Amino acid sequence: MIIRLTKATRFLIICALLLVTALIGIGTRSVTVSAPYTPRAQAMPVIVYRAMERDSPAAISLQQLEDDLDFLLDNDFVVLGEPDLVAALRRQATLPGHAVLLLFDDTCRKFTRRVLPLLEERELPWIPAEKSGLLTRELRAAGHSVARYERTPTLTLQQQLEN
Repeated sequence: MIIRLTKATRFLIICALLLVTALIGIGTRSVTVSAPYTPRAQAMPVIVYRAMERDSPAAISLQQLEDDLDFLLDNDFVVLGEPDLVAALRRQATLPGHAVLLLFDDTCRKFTRRVLPLLEERELPWIPAEKSGLLTRELRAAGHSVARYERTPTLTLQQQLEN
């Protein structure tokens, strides 16, 4: 016995199946009204280095940068590069403990000559500062708590992270 359906009947069946699938999908989604409070100390630090030039009042010295990098390495921080971060976000994996992102303004004059060699010498990945807003939004959307630090010369990195 062969049942022949008209185009209109097939269309209605497909629409009904799509509607049922959508309703099931809506029923299984959880809705978050607000993100839970996470103390800044437990959030992943995103450290932004914007000024490396001496003529800027917010500039940090190369020695301060070296001290920051050594502090991160000596205290078992895991500096994530963009590929590691994207992979973690795509599979929604938990980020390693003590994970940190280093974002640099790579347009400053000293970056290629002085800053980049310091990062390469320590084999530390970095991300361009222009991606900072996007990365922060993506991390938060994936449920990760983020603490953003604009690095300034007035406090050491350790002091900024402790505050």
